[in-house]
Amino acid sequence: MRRSLTGFALITGLLLMPLAGTATPAAAATTIACNYTASEPTLRLGSSGTAVKQLQCQLNRSLFPEKYAPLAVDGSFGARTRDAVYTFQNCIGLSVDGVVGPQTWSELYYWDTRYYYPDC
Repeated sequence: MRRSLTGFALITGLLLMPLAGTATPAAAATTIACNYTASEPTLRLGSSGTAVKQLQCQLNRSLFPEKYAPLAVDGSFGARTRDAVYTFQNCIGLSVDGVVGPQTWSELYYWDTRYYYPDC
């Protein structure tokens, strides 16, 4: 269900976003969409390519930037990306395995369109 609302939430979120100077950190982070790919392959340490860029961008938009240093969106699933996946999975209550499969993708699409961050 979350997934089917993503496009709608993104569109309405952009239209209803507060004016500059009044945006919360999460709202400010949602102004730039992650549009590297719509592909959702299973990713893990050692993966590379545009799907990893999509992952890195969405992780940056889903974790509180003042607490978690943003990842370089370079398309290389290294140790920092894996650690961010661990953190994200732990924050939202998924099995913490560092593998980005269907459940993690679904949660990433949900959280990167919010005006707030998971509580972690």
